[in-house]
Amino acid sequence: MTKKGEKQLIVDYHSKRRMAGVAVGIIKGIAGYFHESDLVEVTRVTPADEERVLIRADFLRC
Repeated sequence: MTKKGEKQLIVDYHSKRRMAGVAVGIIKGIAGYFHESDLVEVTRVTPADEERVLIRADFLRC
């Protein structure tokens, strides 16, 4: 994970199982658990079916 400024994180996901969708779901689930799902936008930067996927989390308000 890399912090890009005050409002963005980049998650560098690696897996031979190619389950980036699960990683995105976990990030969204954590935001929902803390009642902040409307404050976080999660986007895959690279195709989801790759072994290495970059996931961007933008915090809309801090």
